[in-house]
Amino acid sequence: MSSAGATSPRYGNLIAAIAAVGACDIAMGLTLQLLPLLMERQGHPAWLIGANAAMGPIGILMAGPFLPRIIGNMGTRLAVYVAVATMVAVLIALKLSPTVWLWFPLRFIFGVAAGVLFTVSEAWVLTFAGDGNRGRVMSIYTSVLAVTFSVGPLILPWTGIDNWWPWAIGIVCVMASILPLAFVKVSHDTFRQEHSGSFFRFVGKAPLLLFAVGAATLFDSVFISFFTIFGMRHGLELDVASRILGVGIIGNVLLFYPLGWLADHWSRRGVIVVTACSTIVLSLSLIVLIDTIFIWPATVLLLASAFGVYVVALAAMGDSFKGPDVMAGSAAFAAMWGVGGLIGPPLAGVAIDAFGINAMPFPIASFYVILLIGLALNGGQLVREPSHG
Repeated sequence: MSSAGATSPRYGNLIAAIAAVGACDIAMGLTLQLLPLLMERQGHPAWLIGANAAMGPIGILMAGPFLPRIIGNMGTRLAVYVAVATMVAVLIALKLSPTVWLWFPLRFIFGVAAGVLFTVSEAWVLTFAGDGNRGRVMSIYTSVLAVTFSVGPLILPWTGIDNWWPWAIGIVCVMASILPLAFVKVSHDTFRQEHSGSFFRFVGKAPLLLFAVGAATLFDSVFISFFTIFGMRHGLELDVASRILGVGIIGNVLLFYPLGWLADHWSRRGVIVVTACSTIVLSLSLIVLIDTIFIWPATVLLLASAFGVYVVALAAMGDSFKGPDVMAGSAAFAAMWGVGGLIGPPLAGVAIDAFGINAMPFPIASFYVILLIGLALNGGQLVREPSHG
């Protein structure tokens, strides 16, 4: 592709990536909060709520090793069409399901489709971002993740949880998100996998990078699944707890670009250390701040810190991996959303059942502590062996 003709395809692919991640996040944010609230109302224990929330991540994780080759051969745009159609069908089936036990296989299927969307959108963005501004580009991408994720928490206070409205809004948003895909211009061969096993080769080259993503995804799944319940058990009304969560998700977007700028101009490693330390302190402070006015800014800063790690991890992957390796890395990142979601909600649920609701922040803090220890033991390097193939 010539430089003269690169601008339009680049913008087209970025728009498509935004649409894909928007579809995934609107529906993910909706189900991650709506389904736990419905199960809580029905009297199910926290461990079962956590186990159900883990089914989507299990789907993402199990599909991960197969996605680079499947998407590479199918083509990214067709893969997104199939994934979006699957997500719509699952959302309808979840609402119509006569028993909570059907939510388990449905959320597994939903997770597979979400894994496709995460993989394709991240591969597109990383491929069309420049080396000199990748941290800032990925901060914008992560901002889109945050804004679209906030739709679920923000609509529930207005729609309630016992009718079709939240489901219908999510379905319409998912369907509308495919419209920009008509403008995509990307070579079918860009991400074609010549050899099998690229997923596991990437894992071997960047285990600490993947753990950083896993820490962010564990935070995401635990916080979205349990923060509203955490607030309600501390005496907050549903609408107040949901608005704190929604404002936190949207408000931290303002901090992503400065974090990306720092990653580009100062240090990727420095931003990782600062944001990990902030996440540890702020997550534990929720216990004392939840019933004060300070919970609002603390939630904003906590979300920015936790996802700051993810912003830098994306930029670091784009620095070190190119071409088909980017698709393998994106699939591995999507799988880490599966790992974080698989470990996080059940772990938090068991901790809450055993020690009370104030145990919720401790799984979050512990994984960021492990990340800092791993970074120190690895000499501050996130990637073992750069690849430019």
